[in-house]
Amino acid sequence: MVEILEYRTFESLQNKYKFEDNTSFFPPSLNTDECFSRHLLVNRFLNTKKPKFLFWSIEKDSNVLMDPFCVETVNYWRGLLIESNSREDKDILAQLLVNIGVALGEHKNSSKFFHYDSGFVHCSKENEKAFFSFEVHPPRRCFRLVENFERIVRKIKQVEILGADLKSELTNKYSIDDLNTDFSDHIHIAAQVISKVHNKIPKNRHDSFDLFLTPFLAEEIYKDAKIFCEGLSYIVDTFQTVDYWSPDKKR
Repeated sequence: MVEILEYRTFESLQNKYKFEDNTSFFPPSLNTDECFSRHLLVNRFLNTKKPKFLFWSIEKDSNVLMDPFCVETVNYWRGLLIESNSREDKDILAQLLVNIGVALGEHKNSSKFFHYDSGFVHCSKENEKAFFSFEVHPPRRCFRLVENFERIVRKIKQVEILGADLKSELTNKYSIDDLNTDFSDHIHIAAQVISKVHNKIPKNRHDSFDLFLTPFLAEEIYKDAKIFCEGLSYIVDTFQTVDYWSPDKKR
C-alpha cells in the first residue's frame, strides 16, 4: 500500500546536539564571504555560524574532518578551551568538541538512501518510517533538484509568453496526465509536474520503500533545498561528473 507522507523539514530529520545553535564560538578568521567549502553543510555552517551544520556534515562524510574550515574550527575551540577563564565557556567548548566525536560515530548508513535523477532521495532511519529528502553530499544532487524544478518554471513562463496551451504543452513534454494548470503560482504547477515525473521513475531494485511524492511534498522539499544553495557559486563541468566550485574562493 502506498503511503502519503507528512512533510518533515531537513532539520527535523537530523540528530540533535547540545549547544548546536550556539554561534558564540564561531572562529573570527572564518567570518568572511571568501570562505567556501565543497561540502554543502559546511557552507551552511559558514553562512549561519551554527555548529549543528558542521556536526551533520561529519555524519554525512567523515572526510569533512580534513576540510580546512573544520580543522580551523576545532583548533579554535581547543585553543579557547585552554585559554578561557570562564567556566561556562569551557563547559560549552568541551561539549562542542565532544559533539565532533559523537558526529563521527553517527555515520549515515548510505545503503538506506536511494538517489533519483529527479533530485529526490528515498530514505530510512533506524526504527523510523521512510521519508523523502534531498541529498546534501555531494552538492551536485541538491542542485539537481533545484535546477529541475526551476527548469519547469522557466518552461511554464515561456509557454505563457508564446500564448500556447499550457496544459497541452506540459503533458506532451513530460508525458504526464491529469495536470491542473489553474494556478497563478508557477511553483504550484511545477510541483505537480515534478511529483508526477518522479513517481513514474523506475525504482532502484533495492528500494523497498513504497513512497508516493505529492505536489505539496515536492514543493516544500524544493523550498528546503533551495535554502542550502543560496549564495553558492556552483559550476557544472559538462565533460566530467564531478563537483567544481569557484576557484576564486578561499578553501
